[in-house]
Amino acid sequence: MSLVLINPSASTARSSVDAIAPGLKDVSTFKLVDEDAQPLLKPMNKVIDVVNKFSWYSGPKASIRALDKQPCAFLIEREQRLSSLISGALYYLNAATKAGKRASEALNNDTVTSLLGKLGTDIIDSGNNILNSLKKQFDTQFDSDNGLLKNHNLNSLQGIYLTEPTGFQYRLPMYEVNQTLTNNWGGRQNDSLLTGLVDSATEVVENFSTGYLNISQPGVYIEKPKYFQTGDQGESQTIKFPLINTIRRSNINQIQQNYELLWLLTFQNKSYKTSFSRTPPPKLYTISVPGQFSFPYAFISGMSVEFLGTVRRTEVTVPILKGKTVTTTTIKVPVPDAYNVSLTFTSLIGDYGNSMMSDAFSTDIRNGVVTFGAG
Repeated sequence: MSLVLINPSASTARSSVDAIAPGLKDVSTFKLVDEDAQPLLKPMNKVIDVVNKFSWYSGPKASIRALDKQPCAFLIEREQRLSSLISGALYYLNAATKAGKRASEALNNDTVTSLLGKLGTDIIDSGNNILNSLKKQFDTQFDSDNGLLKNHNLNSLQGIYLTEPTGFQYRLPMYEVNQTLTNNWGGRQNDSLLTGLVDSATEVVENFSTGYLNISQPGVYIEKPKYFQTGDQGESQTIKFPLINTIRRSNINQIQQNYELLWLLTFQNKSYKTSFSRTPPPKLYTISVPGQFSFPYAFISGMSVEFLGTVRRTEVTVPILKGKTVTTTTIKVPVPDAYNVSLTFTSLIGDYGNSMMSDAFSTDIRNGVVTFGAG
């Protein structure tokens, strides 16, 4: 028996990373050698199509046309290639560059120039040039992420993460299709340049109204404006589906296929220790359920696999790392009649309406790859 989803001959092991820019091409400082090489697994096929090629429903094999009507989730697996600290700095740098450009345009206005003088525009232009020169060194590294965010109508977030696809793409069936929306308005979250001035003015009015005019009244309350609360945690969505080990629909061993899928999702979503201090994080995912939601960046915040029916020890093939080579070995594992799988994906960005008006809302498989919109 051999692997059916993971291609060991195409998989490699990374034994060193760049000290400053581990995820940037053509940017090199000096290498940090890993004590434990990190396996970089590669897929056997372009898409792991659970809907069409796995045993997840009972009865006779359904036609592709019938299965295409099944609600499903599309996943593109990604690897973070630069720490959130550095990519976050570049994200702010990108925003600063745009703000500097707008400020420069404003200061070049004849009326503003006459008030502030040419010195103000020279300072802004000089700072803008410095930011642009730094940003140009990294722009080409973000092409994949910029295209992803553009597909979600989120150009304003370009640069927030630096990732690259691992090659694994998935199509998962959905047994439950739920959608919820929650919002919250409350006290002020962020301060601005006018905060102190506004607070001072409102404090005077409040003290006068509550402490002087109505000091003897039994009920005193001033209604204040509420602010939209954006929240720090992104939206979460749960995908549930079964995998049946007692039904075989092709020449592929369904027990190996099902176990390997669960092994792969588990392995890719664990951190991997490579040195005393370096621990590459789990993989990220672009996940889309057409017409329901689409997250450009999400992580698996919860995964559970319930064993159903009789459990037997069965032989399966799994990947194994020998030195710097990915090979295979055979082991015996507990295998039930069926698995009940639950995957919870949590978005790394806020829940914005942008994606509902974007290509990402119509994801599908075209020419063997997961594609957003008409792309």
